Amino acid sequence: MRINLTHKLINTRILLILIILGGNFYQVSAQYEIPTEERIFFRNERSYAGTLHSNGWAANFRYASRIDAFSSYIIDIDVGTIQHPKEIKSQSYYIGGWGRSFVFGKINDVILLRAGAGYQKELFSKYDVGGISIRYFMTGGFSLSALKPIYYKKITGFNSYTGYVTYERSLFDADYMQSIYDIYDREPFYVGLGETRVLPGIFARAGLCFEYGIDDEDLNALEGGVQLEGFLRKLEILATEDNRQLFVSLFVSYRFGKVLDARLAGEKKWPRKAE
Repeated sequence: MRINLTHKLINTRILLILIILGGNFYQVSAQYEIPTEERIFFRNERSYAGTLHSNGWAANFRYASRIDAFSSYIIDIDVGTIQHPKEIKSQSYYIGGWGRSFVFGKINDVILLRAGAGYQKELFSKYDVGGISIRYFMTGGFSLSALKPIYYKKITGFNSYTGYVTYERSLFDADYMQSIYDIYDREPFYVGLGETRVLPGIFARAGLCFEYGIDDEDLNALEGGVQLEGFLRKLEILATEDNRQLFVSLFVSYRFGKVLDARLAGEKKWPRKAE
């Protein structure tokens, strides 16, 4: 019950953020409108984003190449993670805060590399220098998951007189490790790197982008949407739970970057706001 409530809370928070972002549609219509020919803004963009998924996180790089005044081709590159919905972090019973946190039953860390291309279109332009523009975007491409085995310090004995425990390096052993009391600690991340396996997949995502700011050369935006991702086989994340091959997640992002080759129709540059 605790696990389900935790993930329901995460999904609820992301959904609330998406609803709040959607409310900006109404704010845009209230901006002071300026002539269309003055606000058409031809530009390419280079940006970065931090993304929180309902099942992980990612860092993103995007390049947008303008097709016309309102549409762009986009290229996305992500580095991130996927987590099982039933993951709960624990601490060692024996060394507490001095040890490394671990997820009981977890057999692999999953690190993802995504590369894709897509399209974005501006639905509402900025009506003044400090306004908000709203776009929708759709991208899809290839995923490459790296599954790195997790090693533990499995307890093999306990001396009741001295209070010392003995342990050995081991992968998760579902037959022996029945609870966190059978694990002394988790090994460092680099242990097992040489045994990493890769598994390819594909992904598709769609969402809305709310760009704001007063500087015509800087890009600041909030994004939200949904992502679908699938792999050739199930991702082996937990030993004690059903693993998945298909993942659906909500996401929110903060995006920042630079506008490249910016110009207005009829003007060389969007005038800055008076100091």
